[in-house]
Amino acid sequence: MSTAQESTASSSLPKFSRECPLCGSAGLTPAEISSEAYSLLECRACGVSFLSPLPNDYELACYYDEMYYGKNRKKFLTPIQIMVTAMTKSKWGKIQRLMVSGGRFLDIGCGRGTLVQKARAEGYEAYGIERNASPQHTEPHIFYKDLSECAFPDNHFQTIILFHVLEHLREPVETLREIRRILQPGGWLFLAVPNFGGAQARASGRDWFHLDLPRHLWHFNKRSLAKLLEQNGFHVQRTSTYSFEYDWYGTLQSWMNRAMGDENLLYAILKGERRFSAVGKIMRLAVASLLALPALINSIWDAARGEGGTLSMMAKKKELDALKR
Repeated sequence: MSTAQESTASSSLPKFSRECPLCGSAGLTPAEISSEAYSLLECRACGVSFLSPLPNDYELACYYDEMYYGKNRKKFLTPIQIMVTAMTKSKWGKIQRLMVSGGRFLDIGCGRGTLVQKARAEGYEAYGIERNASPQHTEPHIFYKDLSECAFPDNHFQTIILFHVLEHLREPVETLREIRRILQPGGWLFLAVPNFGGAQARASGRDWFHLDLPRHLWHFNKRSLAKLLEQNGFHVQRTSTYSFEYDWYGTLQSWMNRAMGDENLLYAILKGERRFSAVGKIMRLAVASLLALPALINSIWDAARGEGGTLSMMAKKKELDALKR
């Protein structure tokens, strides 16, 4: 982009988006991936891309209705829901290996509380945080409020997980600082976000299933997420770019979006939405069955090259002397 083009792009930005909300840099350019309805800006300094303008809290709440969560917090048709629950429970083994028996565990964005229930069943003091829910849909040991409103004590939790949540938050920096405050010395943060720098995102462009505008406010690649964690008191110990749960289906739905002009319609069918004809459902399920194996192979190949669709990091809380250096 020429200097003249950069000047024109900068002058057209909303006032509050002339600087990166995460690092304060003024080096913003339009992101390579965007959509017709929403604009994304990329920070050349830290590498993060973000929705511009950012919606306010009231606007955001409109995008998290019953259709998003599913009736009675049941998001998918029963067979799919059973599979999702099983895959969620399978994550517990990796988390448990880094915890002492009976340790405290917090799942931010815990959904129906599957991991919280699993951890408690095995003797751990586990809690969850989720967006507001109606009284008949609440679960025990889950706080239906913002993390900052929970007022947990300092150094309280041994492990905190943030799976596919950070990209939804208006204030990710404040959230990470609060997480660091309530983590025990040497405590672990498990974090996962869609990989904006992965092959799936680049190949699909605006048809990428995990673009999910405007709910996904922030879009991270390896560099931007690692930098954000390091600057806010964490040391990244391990990085992965593969999630069977997200990457296989993300590839499949992205291909169908591009080939059929769909807007995540297969996903809506799997959620049980009743706005489709029988022919429309059968056609999309047939196409999905044909593409399922190639999509799986493609997602594994992307991950083998370090360019999978999900970016996962395990990070340890830095000690005070490390922060001063």
